[in-house]
Amino acid sequence: MPKNEFDPDDPMELIGMELASQSEAQLRDMALCFAEEFAREGWGEEELLGMFKNPFYKGPYLAWEQKGDVFIREVIEEAFGIWRPSAKGDSALFKKKEEKAEEKGRCPLLERD
Repeated sequence: MPKNEFDPDDPMELIGMELASQSEAQLRDMALCFAEEFAREGWGEEELLGMFKNPFYKGPYLAWEQKGDVFIREVIEEAFGIWRPSAKGDSALFKKKEEKAEEKGRCPLLERD
């Protein structure tokens, strides 16, 4: 078969398709997956936020475009909580929790909002 003819049985043939729009939970899960992956690689909060704001990264950019900075920061904070539970990191949210915990004489990692 010539290279330029379409063969429906060719398993290597690229086929594009559009997926239905995502629910709120699916969008959050997708964003969390990206944040977890890069947090495990050692990226900081601002680097991750920059990735979400960069159109080159289609999935993270879609989440940021639809939900904004506050949502993405919460997702990043959740990813850090999963993969860096003992690291104090550069998170502004963690610093607020740390200040609250110090006032109460408690561990900041155990603080709840």
